[in-house]
Amino acid sequence: MRKTRDDLTISEALRDPLIAMVLRADGVKLEDFKQLLEAAAGKREPRPTPVGKMIVALASRTNLPAMPCFG
Repeated sequence: MRKTRDDLTISEALRDPLIAMVLRADGVKLEDFKQLLEAAAGKREPRPTPVGKMIVALASRTNLPAMPCFG
């Protein structure tokens, strides 16, 4: 099965055994790490969707506006 993303989700990171070992070694509580990840995720800009990427690519090639107009 091919993985479609490179980043772990927050729940995957919290269950990862290697991350758990590093947290223990550094004396970081799992709940504190979870709060850090959730705060960072809240500040992160969303990734463009594949459709959004396609619209931007087509617009840049044809000098069309990046936002499609329907109406």
